[in-house]
Amino acid sequence: MSPFIRLEVGRARVVPHVTRPLSSFVHDYLARRGMLAGFEDNRPAAVRCVHPLVTLFEKLDAMSRRYAREESEPDTFVRHYEDAAQIIRAAGTLPKAGMTAAELARGMLDERDIAAIPRADDPALALADSAKRMAVERAYARIAPMFWGPRVPLDEACATIRDWIERASGTG
Repeated sequence: MSPFIRLEVGRARVVPHVTRPLSSFVHDYLARRGMLAGFEDNRPAAVRCVHPLVTLFEKLDAMSRRYAREESEPDTFVRHYEDAAQIIRAAGTLPKAGMTAAELARGMLDERDIAAIPRADDPALALADSAKRMAVERAYARIAPMFWGPRVPLDEACATIRDWIERASGTG
């Protein structure tokens, strides 16, 4: 774990996007003390962030590709299980994407942002290979300190993802 926040900057899909306000602790400090005069215009007020559904498809794609490797390294993708399940659980509260999940997935595939449309029967979600499953379970346990509050058990995360893929019209 890093003691700081990492920003991913570069070529990224920002359609669909979510606009979020942007500030800094210095700007907020000055505003609270009435000392903001002259500094109002030296920062962007908002930033376009990747829509969580884009992140979900990227995580599902990474899980599938990395799990499929003969020498898969679960530490490189195991956090995606819980992250994906949490995005799916929050789907009803997410801003509208302006397209269906199936349309987004097809667009991401066409743009080569993902390698394949997610499948509910993907081996990374079935975890049928006992050796790989044990490795994923060990890695899942190792990342526990990264989370606070109740965890999503690995099997529940897989079931949540599989169910969502089946429900998402045209992506199953």
